[in-house]
Amino acid sequence: MSEQNQNPLGPEGSYYETEKNKKEETRRQKLDALFPILITGLYLVLGAFFHLWHPAWLLFLTIPLHYIKFDNQLDMLCNPIVVTLIYLVMGLFCGLWHPGWLIFLAIPIGGIISHEEKKKQE
Repeated sequence: MSEQNQNPLGPEGSYYETEKNKKEETRRQKLDALFPILITGLYLVLGAFFHLWHPAWLLFLTIPLHYIKFDNQLDMLCNPIVVTLIYLVMGLFCGLWHPGWLIFLAIPIGGIISHEEKKKQE
C-alpha cells in the first residue's frame, strides 16, 4: 500500500485537501468516461447539420489521445496516432499528401532522441 492510502491526512497534510483531491479525481474519471460519447455526439452534429461526415471522422482519432499521458512534448509529437492525425489533416484539408508522408519519419527520429535522453538521465 502507498503512504497516501495509509495516512488519512494525505501527503498535503490536510484532510480537506485530500477530500478535495478525491472529488477532483472522481470528477475527472467521470469526464474521461464521457469523452467518447461527447466525440460521437459532435461527429453526429457535424455530419447531420453541416454535412461534414467525411472530415469529421478524424475526431475519433482524438479518443485514444485523450487517455494517453505523455511525459513531454517530444513524446506527444512523435506518437504514431498524432503523426497519423497530422498527416491526414495535411492531406485532406491542404492536399499535401506527397510531402506530408515525410512526417512519418518523426516517429523513429523521436524515438531515438527520447531513448538518448532517457539514457542521459540514468
